[in-house]
Amino acid sequence: MNITLRDILIGARQESFRMRHFFIGVEHIFVTLLQIHGSIAASVMQECGLTPEYVVNAVRRKISKGGKERTFVDLRRTIRAETILDIAQEIALEAGRREVNERDVLLAILEEGQSVPVRVLAALGLNDTQKLIDMARSYTMNVDSQQPYIRVIYGAEFDVDEPLDRHQLLLLRRMFYGYDRIRIERRLTGGYSDATLVVVTPIDGDNRQHAAIAVKINRVDRIYDEAKRYEQHVKNKLPSMTARIEEKPYVLEASGIAGLKYTLVTGSDRVPRDLRMVLAKWSAYDIGDWLQKQLFPTFGHTWWRQNRPYRFQAWQEYDWLLPPVLTLEYMTEERSEKVAEVTQLKAPIKRTHLRHIACDDVVALSKFEVHRVLPESNTIQLAISQGDGATRAYQIEVRGVDFEGVTYYRREKIELIYGRVLQTRNEELLNALYALQPDFQAEFRTIRIAPDLEIPNPVIAYEKLLDDYVNGSLCTVHGDLHPGNIMIGPNRSAFLIDFAHSREGHTIGDWAMLEISLMSDYIAPLLPDSSWDGLREFVQRLIDLNGDDSLLDDSQPSLSALGVVAQIRQIVAQCLVVPDVWSEYYVALTFCSLRALSWQKTVSVTARRLLFLVAGVALHELNTRFKPLPPPKTPSPDDTEIP
Repeated sequence: MNITLRDILIGARQESFRMRHFFIGVEHIFVTLLQIHGSIAASVMQECGLTPEYVVNAVRRKISKGGKERTFVDLRRTIRAETILDIAQEIALEAGRREVNERDVLLAILEEGQSVPVRVLAALGLNDTQKLIDMARSYTMNVDSQQPYIRVIYGAEFDVDEPLDRHQLLLLRRMFYGYDRIRIERRLTGGYSDATLVVVTPIDGDNRQHAAIAVKINRVDRIYDEAKRYEQHVKNKLPSMTARIEEKPYVLEASGIAGLKYTLVTGSDRVPRDLRMVLAKWSAYDIGDWLQKQLFPTFGHTWWRQNRPYRFQAWQEYDWLLPPVLTLEYMTEERSEKVAEVTQLKAPIKRTHLRHIACDDVVALSKFEVHRVLPESNTIQLAISQGDGATRAYQIEVRGVDFEGVTYYRREKIELIYGRVLQTRNEELLNALYALQPDFQAEFRTIRIAPDLEIPNPVIAYEKLLDDYVNGSLCTVHGDLHPGNIMIGPNRSAFLIDFAHSREGHTIGDWAMLEISLMSDYIAPLLPDSSWDGLREFVQRLIDLNGDDSLLDDSQPSLSALGVVAQIRQIVAQCLVVPDVWSEYYVALTFCSLRALSWQKTVSVTARRLLFLVAGVALHELNTRFKPLPPPKTPSPDDTEIP
C-alpha cells in the first residue's frame, strides 16, 4: 500500500477541520498517519502496545478543539509542519525517490523530535525516540500473516457451553505467540462488569506446561485505564508474593478489545481459585477467619493501614456507583433551536437544578468532560472532572450521537451539547425497585420492617446523603473488592487481581463493597424465605448484629452466615478514623448496597431485594446512632461550586 503525501495532507486538512483549527500542524499530519488503516505509524503503535485510536485521543486532548466558529479560509501549514515536510523530502531523496511517502513523513516527525506528537508519545511511555525510528525504518507489511497458528484447547473445568468468541480466541493467540498451544483452564467469576477473565496455561513444543496466567479481556480503553491505574497506584505497593501485571496490554485493533496478563502465584498441583469458587465449601467462620488472617494482613500493611485523614463529601467517593444522573437522546443545535424551553446545565452543577428536570425536557450541557466514547452504540458518557476520585461523578449518558458528523474524544471538555431527557437517575432507581415487585409503596419515604420499626427508603433518601460530609481516611484501595477478584493461592495465601478501579480513595469503601458482595454471593442463597416478609425478618437480625455481634444465631444457615459480616466488621473497626464511630462505614455501605439495584443481569432478585433493605438499614443507623457531619459553617472552595 503506497500512501502519498497528497493523501496525507488531505487527511490532515480534514482533521484540522474536525478540531475547528485554522491551520495544519504536525499534530494533524500525525493523526492522519494513525487513522489510515494498515499504515506504518498505526502498526508501530500496535507493536508498542498502544492502539492508534488511543494515541489519536491523546493528541487531541493535548491540542484541544478550537472555537465554535469555523473558518473556511485556506488552511496554512505551520512553520514546524513545513520543517517536517522538508525533512521528509530529504529522506525521500536520500532513498533515491522524488515522491514522499508515509514512512518518510513518520521518520521526519520522529527525527525532528520537538513536535506535539513526539511529546505525547513520551507522555504515553514511548520516550525512546531512536527505537521508534528504527521500528519505522525496518517495518514491513503483513508480518501477522507469517505468525504460526497456536492451538487452543479447553481444560476439564471450562464450561464449553459458554465458549469464547473468535475475537477473544484470536487475541489469546496473539498474547501467547511463541507457544505451541494454550489450555484455557476455566473462567474466573470476575465482577459485575462485562469483562472476561480466564486462566490460561501455555504449553511449548516439548509439551512442557508453563505457569498459569490470568487473562483479562475487555474494551481497549478500559484495559488501558487498568494498566495505567496499576502503574500509578498499585505496582509499588504490592506484597512480594502476589499477582502482577508484567507486560503491556495486547490489542486486537479490528475488534476493539484488548487483554492483560496477570501472573499468578500457584502451587505445583493446581490452578488458583477465586474466593467465590470456595464459598460453598467453606463455613462462615472459615471465610471470615481467612479474611482476617490472610487477606487483611497481606495487603493491610501497604494499603489499608497506610492511610491519612480525609474529609470529603459523600458524592466525591460514591456518586459513580449510581446510575447516570441523566440519560439523554442527542440533539443537533439546529433541532434544539426549535424547542421552546432549554435547561442550561454547566459543570460544576448544583444538585437542586437536577431535581427540576423531567423526562422529555431538553437540556444544554457545557463544561462537562467526555468520560467514555462508545461508537458501537453511538453513545458518549460525560462526567465532571475534579480529582481522581471524582472523575466519574455526575455521569450523564448521551445516546444517538452521529459520529459521522461530529468528533468526540476522551477527556474532551464539552463546549456545548444538547439532548432530550430519556430518563433521570431517580426514575432509573425507581424502575429497578419496581422490577423487584415490592409489597410496599416504592415512592414512600419509609419502609416498615416490624410493627415498631421503619427504615428509610434508600431510593428516596440517598440524595441528601450525597451532600453530607464524612470524616474518614485515604489510602490505596482496590476500588471494587469482591470474591471474584480475591484469589486463593498455595497454602491458602491471598492475592488480588483486576485493578480497574484502583486509586487513592476512602479506606473502608473496599470493605463495604466486600460485605455487600458476600451478602449477594454467600448469604442470599442460604435464605430460607426470599419473600419481602422473610427478608424483613432477616434484616432485623442484621440490625441486632450492628449493635452487638455476640447476638449471632446459629439456628439457621443464613443466620450463621452473618458471622462473615461480623468478622468483616472487626477488620473495619481497625480502619475507622475515629474508634467506634461507624458513620463513615454506613455511608459507604448505603451506596455500595444501592449500586446492586442495577445488577439485574448478574445478581438474583433475592440478593437485590436483600441489598436494597441493607441500604435502608445503613441509612437507619445514620439517622439514629451514627449521624454524618453537617456542612461546615465556612464553606470550602469546592462547596461554593457544588453544594
